[in-house]
Amino acid sequence: MINYSLEPQAKKVDALVIPFFEDIKPDVIANQLNQVFEGLVNQVVELEDFQGKKGQSALLYTQVEFTPRVFLVGLGKEKSLTVRDWKQAIGTATIAMQEKKSESISIVIPKQLIKSFDFNIKKLGYETVLAIEIANYSFDTYKDKEAHVKPLKDVMFVGDFETTEKKLFQKGAEEGKQTAQGVNLARMLGNTPPSIMTPALIAKNAKEIAKENNKTKVTVFEKADMEKMGMGCLLGVAKGSVLDPKFIVIEYNNTTKKTKPTVLVGKGVTFDTGGLSLKPGEFMTDMKFDMLGAATVLGIMKAATNLGLKNHIVGIIPSCENAVSGEAYRPDDILTAMNGKTVEVKNTDAEGRLILADALSYVAKHYKDAKEVIDFATLTGACIVALGNERSGLFSPEENIVNKLTISAKNSGEQLWHLPIGSEYSEAVKSLTADIKNVGGVGGPRYAGASTAAAFLQYFTLDHKSGEAIYPWAHIDLSCSYYNGAGHPWIRHGANGFGVQTLIGYIRS
Repeated sequence: MINYSLEPQAKKVDALVIPFFEDIKPDVIANQLNQVFEGLVNQVVELEDFQGKKGQSALLYTQVEFTPRVFLVGLGKEKSLTVRDWKQAIGTATIAMQEKKSESISIVIPKQLIKSFDFNIKKLGYETVLAIEIANYSFDTYKDKEAHVKPLKDVMFVGDFETTEKKLFQKGAEEGKQTAQGVNLARMLGNTPPSIMTPALIAKNAKEIAKENNKTKVTVFEKADMEKMGMGCLLGVAKGSVLDPKFIVIEYNNTTKKTKPTVLVGKGVTFDTGGLSLKPGEFMTDMKFDMLGAATVLGIMKAATNLGLKNHIVGIIPSCENAVSGEAYRPDDILTAMNGKTVEVKNTDAEGRLILADALSYVAKHYKDAKEVIDFATLTGACIVALGNERSGLFSPEENIVNKLTISAKNSGEQLWHLPIGSEYSEAVKSLTADIKNVGGVGGPRYAGASTAAAFLQYFTLDHKSGEAIYPWAHIDLSCSYYNGAGHPWIRHGANGFGVQTLIGYIRS
C-alpha cells in the first residue's frame, strides 16, 4: 500500500519527479528547485538534451541532501495535453524510479494543471493516483524474490494548492486508489497461469468481492444447473475439458429504490486451444488472456463496491475452458442456446460468442428490464488486425450508449473505436442447417470478422417475434486488453485492465 501526502515543498525522498511542458516556462516551484540544484535542470534544458516533449525523460543525479535523483518527464505542448498523456508521463516516472529501487518519491504538480478546467482538481488527484497504482503493479509472483519489483511506499505531491484544492485533490486521490484496485484485480486475474486460473477460481474471486460488501451477492451455477436451464452453447464449449464450467452472477445494489440495473457480461474462457479447430502454435501463446472479459467485469465490480457507488450493477460471467479431447464439441455440431435458438458450429475456435449467447439469453430472461447490457470479450483477432492493441472495438445500435462510452473512455485515458454492425453482417451469420452459425464473412470467409462476431451476439439480444431489441446493448471487443513483450514505459507487460476505468466513469455519469 502506498502512502500519499501533499506537501508545500519537497522533502527528503529517493527521487524527485518534475513534469515539464514543452512550450512554457517552468512554474515557480520548478524554478525554486532548479536553484537548489544549482542550475542543473536548466543546464540539461539549455543543452537540449531534454525539451519537455511528449515521451521524453531525463534522469539527473544531484549532490543535495533531500534527494539523490531528479527525474524530468515531458508532457508535450500544454494545449494538446490529454488525460492519457498525463497518466503516461506519471506512469513512466513511477516505473523508472522503481527500477532505481526508490521507495519514496515526490512529484511536482504543475500549477497549470491545478488551474486547468479540463482536469479539475479532484480529477487531477484521481487520475494521478490511478496512474501511479497501475504503474506500481508488477506480476512477479512466480519469480525469484530477489527479482521482484520493489513497490513504492511513499508518494508526496508538491504543488501550490489552496486549502479547498488540497481537499479536493486528496478526495480524488483516494477514489483513484479505490478504482486502481479494480484495475489491478483484473490484471492479476488475467496474468495468472491458466492451470491455476480456472472457472472455479474466477467464481471464488467473485465470492471474495461479495464478502467485502454487504450490498453484493453472488450465485454460482454448476454444470447441472446449466443443463436444467438449457445452456447448450456453454456446455458444448466446455465438453472437451476436465474442468467443470461455471456460470457466475454477481449483483451489487446500493440504491434505496427499485432501479433498472446496468448489466455487464464478461467472456471467461480460461484457456483457449481453439478446440478441434486447433490454433497454430504461435497463436496458442497468451490464450490465458481469453478470460479478460470476465476479469474486466470483476474489476469493475471491485471498483464499484470500493467506491460505494449508488448504483445497481449486475455482472454475468460464463466461464469454461476450450480444450481438446475425445469429448470435445466438433465442427458441424449444432448446439441449442438457452433461448431455444440453434447454432451451427463452423469453427470451434469461435467459442467465445457461443458462451456469450447463453449469457445474453440469460439476461433476456432474468434482466430484460436492464437499463443497458454491455458485454466484454477478447472475441476476435480480426479486431486487433483492424485497430491494433491500443484501442478496443465498440459495437452497438444504441447511439446514446456509443457516445457516452466513447466520451468516458477519452476522459479516462482509454480508447474505444466505434465499428459497424448492420444487415450485411447479420445475413453473413445465417445458417442453412440451423438458426445461425458461429462464423461468417462479408465478401469472403475471413472478411469483417469483428463485425460478424458482433452480429452473432446481437442476434441473442433480440425478440425474434417482433424483431426488436429486448434491452439496450453494446459489445466491446477487447483488442487492447494486454501487452506482450516488455509492455510500455508507463505500464508493465501482461493484462492491462482495460475497460475498468471507462465503465466506472460511464456508470458514475
